[in-house]
Amino acid sequence: MAFVGVDKAVFCPSMDSFLGALKGVLAAHHAARSPEDLWGFSGLAFRTQVHRTLNPAGLFLRQWDETYPRIVRRLGFDCFSGLRDFYYTEDDLPQLQRGWMGNIERHLEDGLPAIAYGLHGPAFGIINGFDDTTEDYRVSTFLDGQHDGPVNAQDLGSHHPPRIFVLIVTSRLEKHDPRAALMEVLRETAAHGGGTECDAKGQPVEVPGDLALAGDAFDAWIQALAARNVAPHWGAAVTAGYHLEARALGAAFLRGTAKVLLPEHAGALDEAAAHLEREAAVLQGVAKLFPSAQPEALDDPQRRIEAAHALTAAKAEHASALVLLKRLVTETP
Repeated sequence: MAFVGVDKAVFCPSMDSFLGALKGVLAAHHAARSPEDLWGFSGLAFRTQVHRTLNPAGLFLRQWDETYPRIVRRLGFDCFSGLRDFYYTEDDLPQLQRGWMGNIERHLEDGLPAIAYGLHGPAFGIINGFDDTTEDYRVSTFLDGQHDGPVNAQDLGSHHPPRIFVLIVTSRLEKHDPRAALMEVLRETAAHGGGTECDAKGQPVEVPGDLALAGDAFDAWIQALAARNVAPHWGAAVTAGYHLEARALGAAFLRGTAKVLLPEHAGALDEAAAHLEREAAVLQGVAKLFPSAQPEALDDPQRRIEAAHALTAAKAEHASALVLLKRLVTETP
């Protein structure tokens, strides 16, 4: 067999590349999921996290081997994954690449594509085909239409930084409770709003010093712009665009799926959604202040002042939404 592929698994544009890859992979499982459900059940709709220089890498979750499988299961699917972010020897990465090559090929033969990090850049994408003659992966990424070339199996993962991550969605969960999944999201959101995040065992996870969460993230965002400490310069646009998409789709999730699952809290969900919609409108203005193709925009003091006022307003709207969502946790059995 020279080539095996899953044609339906195509990356779907999203400011969060994991969600874009997951949407495409679920389509191969004949399970369409709306963007608002992906953002909502993942919990990413309600999180605020930034790097203190607005580096887009600061938008990723941490502990990928725990956090991303948890998102998949909340959506009703089982999966397995592997993360290695350190190497014992120089031979570790080649050995991991070889092991994943056989694993990925076997699953593609069963119609199961893989999600992997770093295929055509620092983002998640889909491996939807494999040629065992050339040992090339056919991939679908955020660069579809611009960079469509294959990725060789020996190029999966990286030494600098040390990282290789693959996740394969395997099957539907036999028992899946969407309401329970939503409540898990709300509990996680409440903890995040307090500046705390926990691992799978419920233990608090230390936040790296170069990241800021929740309300502190808005303050760090304002400070980075004020000091022009933004690297790369287009991180200002990406950070605003990411959280704009998160809030807009988070509001849609609360008004739609969440109200279906928690009809007794329809009023509170509508009110929280309204706060997120106002936050999204403010963030749209911030994104327009710093277009990714205009690095000189960061040098304009008036734009930085406008951004500070806007982000202060966004922080207040988001805090109000989180108060309402946190209240649902305590009021729902």
